[in-house]
Amino acid sequence: MPVVKPMYIWPMNYVFQEIKGVKSNSTFGYEALLRPENGMDPQTYVNTRIAMGGEHQLELDSFFNATRIFHDLKIPGYLFINSMPNAVFTAPESNVYIDTYGKDVLSRIVVEILSYPFIDRQTWYTKQMFMLKHDMMCAVDDFGVGLNYGMDAVLFYGPDIVKISKTVIHEFTESPERIEYVKGLIGMLKDQGVKVLAEGIENVVEYEMLKEYGIDYAQGYYIGMPGMPDPPPFIEDGDTRKYTDY
Repeated sequence: MPVVKPMYIWPMNYVFQEIKGVKSNSTFGYEALLRPENGMDPQTYVNTRIAMGGEHQLELDSFFNATRIFHDLKIPGYLFINSMPNAVFTAPESNVYIDTYGKDVLSRIVVEILSYPFIDRQTWYTKQMFMLKHDMMCAVDDFGVGLNYGMDAVLFYGPDIVKISKTVIHEFTESPERIEYVKGLIGMLKDQGVKVLAEGIENVVEYEMLKEYGIDYAQGYYIGMPGMPDPPPFIEDGDTRKYTDY
């Protein structure tokens, strides 16, 4: 019989930031945002673990910890979890994840593919098959940055949702050139048939302009501050993957 290594999950703390459905003007879900208990900056913490070759363990820790909090607090809607493009669960790890949380929870997970450190095609194909089997959605995170800079990432991953990076959105209304760039970016993504989420929205001017340009989802300090949510009731739908209410 093959030897199965013991699976360890290192505790990690998360807060959650609301993602709003623009058309319905209601909560679509939440992104799990890492908050290391040692007070370290989240990106520094992630970079440190990557530098130590810990992408696989970080992937495990991220999904098991974020999903546990989401499940235990009975948070409604979808849960967006950051995912390494070069890390994937083993078959035994996948089975533990499924057995622990069940299909109902897994079908409300949105796997956010990060823009770093590097893409491993075979890893992605394995992850994609797992996601399809369990009705999980895919989002390209930080579109416009790093590995997710251009349309190649959209064509490669075939996501349900593309999240335009907050570095693209930040203060874009201050420049006519940037306004046209963001407007064109949204139009290009919509032409690909994906849903568009704008990150880093900080004021009503940005929100109303992005809404006019056709974004489907909104996230940022203007929408909701990160924390432990006490959200409004989520509008259930018989087939939410068709986005009929959004």
